[in-house]
Amino acid sequence: MIFFKRAKKEENAGDENEPVLAAIIKDPVTSEIFQDILKENGIPFICRQEGAGGSLKLLLGAGVVPDDIYVAAKNYEKARGLYEAYLATELEIEE
Repeated sequence: MIFFKRAKKEENAGDENEPVLAAIIKDPVTSEIFQDILKENGIPFICRQEGAGGSLKLLLGAGVVPDDIYVAAKNYEKARGLYEAYLATELEIEE
């Protein structure tokens, strides 16, 4: 699971609704949970798969192609905080 911002903050300063890559999640369960967290917190998002990822996901099942989760630049920091908090709770549960 990777969490990063594709565009520099200075470049997005003029458009706070510009979609930025918030997370690349390989695990389908984690992806669905993160999407639910975003919904519960009123953060609009887009979930995409690279290339023919959506088709491969249907044919071969989930987990083959990672989900790219995009949020508006203005929501990026909040989304990142929510995701990091979720990962921290997952680590606590495993230990």
